[in-house]
Amino acid sequence: MNSRISKLGLSQKAFIEIIILTIILFITGNILQNQISRKLNDAAEESVSQMTADMAQLADERFMRYISTLKAASIYLEQHEEQKNNILEAINQENVYGRAGVMDYEGNITGAVVSKHDFPKLLRAFQGNNVVDYHTDGGIIVAVPVYYGDNVRYVLYQIFPRGNLTKVFGLADYNPYSRIMIQYKDGSLAVPYENFSTKDHEFWDDQEIKAGMVEVHSRLETSKAAAVYTEGSKGKYYVFGADLPQTDFSLVGYIPWSAVAGRINSVYQMVQWVFTLMLLLFACVSIYLFMAQTKVAENEALKKARQAADDANRAKSQFLANMSHEIRTPLNAINGMDEMILRRSRDMDIRRYASNIHSASTALLGIINEILDFSKIESGRMELVTAKYSLRVLLKEVVTLVGFRAKAKQLEFIINVDADLPNELYGDVGRIRQILINVINNAIKYTDEGTVTFDVGGDIVEDILNLKLVVTDTGIGIKPEDMEKLFKDFERLDIQKNCKVEGTGLGLAITHRLLTMMGGAVNVSSIYGEGSTFTIELPQKIMGAEVIGDFDADQDIEEELEDVVATSFTAPEASILIVDDNEMNCFVATCMLSDTKAKLTVAHSGSEALEFLKKESFHLVMTDYMMPGMDGIATLKEAKKIKGTENTRFVILTATALAGVREKFLSEGFDDYLSKPMTGKQLETVVKRNLPAELVHPVVESEAKGVEEVKALDEPKTVENGALADKRGEIVHDSTFVDRRMPRIDMSVGLKYCNNSDNLYKRVLEMFSKLSEANIEDMEKSFGAEKWDAYRIKVHALKSGALNIGCNLLHEMAKEQEQAGKEYISEESTEIQRIKAVEYMKQHHEELMAMYRHVAQMARDMTEE
Repeated sequence: MNSRISKLGLSQKAFIEIIILTIILFITGNILQNQISRKLNDAAEESVSQMTADMAQLADERFMRYISTLKAASIYLEQHEEQKNNILEAINQENVYGRAGVMDYEGNITGAVVSKHDFPKLLRAFQGNNVVDYHTDGGIIVAVPVYYGDNVRYVLYQIFPRGNLTKVFGLADYNPYSRIMIQYKDGSLAVPYENFSTKDHEFWDDQEIKAGMVEVHSRLETSKAAAVYTEGSKGKYYVFGADLPQTDFSLVGYIPWSAVAGRINSVYQMVQWVFTLMLLLFACVSIYLFMAQTKVAENEALKKARQAADDANRAKSQFLANMSHEIRTPLNAINGMDEMILRRSRDMDIRRYASNIHSASTALLGIINEILDFSKIESGRMELVTAKYSLRVLLKEVVTLVGFRAKAKQLEFIINVDADLPNELYGDVGRIRQILINVINNAIKYTDEGTVTFDVGGDIVEDILNLKLVVTDTGIGIKPEDMEKLFKDFERLDIQKNCKVEGTGLGLAITHRLLTMMGGAVNVSSIYGEGSTFTIELPQKIMGAEVIGDFDADQDIEEELEDVVATSFTAPEASILIVDDNEMNCFVATCMLSDTKAKLTVAHSGSEALEFLKKESFHLVMTDYMMPGMDGIATLKEAKKIKGTENTRFVILTATALAGVREKFLSEGFDDYLSKPMTGKQLETVVKRNLPAELVHPVVESEAKGVEEVKALDEPKTVENGALADKRGEIVHDSTFVDRRMPRIDMSVGLKYCNNSDNLYKRVLEMFSKLSEANIEDMEKSFGAEKWDAYRIKVHALKSGALNIGCNLLHEMAKEQEQAGKEYISEESTEIQRIKAVEYMKQHHEELMAMYRHVAQMARDMTEE
């Protein structure tokens, strides 16, 4: 009996335990289901939000694509108004779903007819804005302004009828499960998805769906895209939305829950109903969740790694830029002082040393500049800069640079040059120099004793010289199994034996890529333990009949550097008009050109230049770009209208030396371009190139100026607390403004822009100091009246003047202030950017004015010594 009760008790206990376990598992399963469902829905919402952001970007790009097309057409229309109908026809043919048209201020229309009442935002295009507007019946219109000078003359537009909107802007191809449409800002449907019907209206009118969309719009106040899970009579869905930032449209849509997380549904059912397998299912779900979370973490880690890589790449680029700047600054000073020695010294030994310095520093500066091209080499965007060059000068520069290294290792460096080779060639001399230095330095590095031989020859086929450059060494040679690694990036061969040899393993890889770009090739033969031979073959165009002649690496190369010594020509019959609102710039230009004996006329504004052009003819007009009132481009266009200027050459002078600027000015109609500040030789070169050949007379040796000994101004010394002292140790200037970056006037830089003339440089310093108070007063007036365009132009002039005297700190401060002014007046700047630009100018104005006064006083003190 007891055993039966015991058995019964055990049975009841087991039954109770099973029931309790079942209940626990059921409750646990429901809790887990709810928790898992919530977490998965949250994760799915984030995934759908990201998908929505991608779709919004795609939709925005589609709008911008049509704007870009119209912009390109508007630029062409500005220059070819007579082809208006042809342009409209071309736009219509490019996109058959839209119709193009042109409207002027009076509402006259050519092409597709639209109503300004249906599309009220169309008028904003006449204010210089790009427009995307919508009308429930008319469809979507995209419009851009068409300029005539600085004014908007027409509006070019393309209208897409309502019936074609889905074909043009629909996003059905992004995700086969989602339904995506585009709404206007007032909630009206602009671009429906395909097969949009009454059932779709019923879907969007469902209360649960509406509540989900309310939550989506709420989240959009803090996010660029949002998605919300909804569950109701229509089923389980994710509704989503995102604003299109460059338009008044928004993207909305939905995607079934099953398309995002439908595969999890079977797990829910098993968790809820199959209690006997609950633990196993729990383990499976746990593993699944662990894998899902791991994948999310991995994705996040990948994002962080990508961000870290991007940051590292930016840091590398910034480091290379800073390093290049820091090294080039003293190198420029070396070049400047070396040029002064070449101009002034009569001692032939000193001039020979200076010539070697010139060759070595020029080549070194080229190498430093090429460091910045490494990222271009990695991305395949390396560009060649081809020009006429002297093969003799190239070889002397290379030999000068590598010869010292061979001599330091007590190697015999032999160079054999075919005397019948053409001297004047056309190609990228900088890249060829880099290739030769890489290969010859490589030979010297891996040769401990013996010789390094450099043979220069070639074959002539019509007007092409197949240049053959052979470098042979008696070094360690290359193993046969290492030959295929020779031109790979960062590959070092026989590391154990060559561990003391410096290098990154990039030199030969860069050489191979550069030669491939130039249509050349490099071949290598080597015997391990005996030496190697590198043979470079490179086609170069022949530009003249002069041959290289007998080549002596040790001979004086002064004749190759004669162009840095004195004025190379005179043009007494030529007349030149210099146009610049900056008096000091005019003064420097006239002084630099005074030795040419040309008739020089100065105009301080575009309007004054036009008056001169109406009274007399000029062979050459050199005009500044950024001037108050009428800038350089406007002056050119008006000057071209004046009778008698048909044969006049126009050259633009600008301190804006960015990529593409030269092409911009040449396309505007200028004949040549020169970046400021310029050296005297650069200015003379441009003048000589643009004057009629019959007016240019070479300077014969008897007319050249005698070379004087170098006599430079003493630079002021620095005393405690940053004050300045003269050569006697007395304080020269004690300003109440002491910046953490005290200014310094670098005379080597100033002399470079004054043609290395002490007298001219002193007069420039005097003028800088003399004009400072008037300029400061003008800038203060513009600043106080918040006339930021006028203020920017004055700061631009200060930027140029500061560099003319050699004060880089003041130049950089003015450059930053000018950039803020440009951002304020730019049509592409947002209101927030303009506010920040004004804040920046206001924060740094007093500092800039104080620095200006300080540097002006320094200039005044230097001239009084």
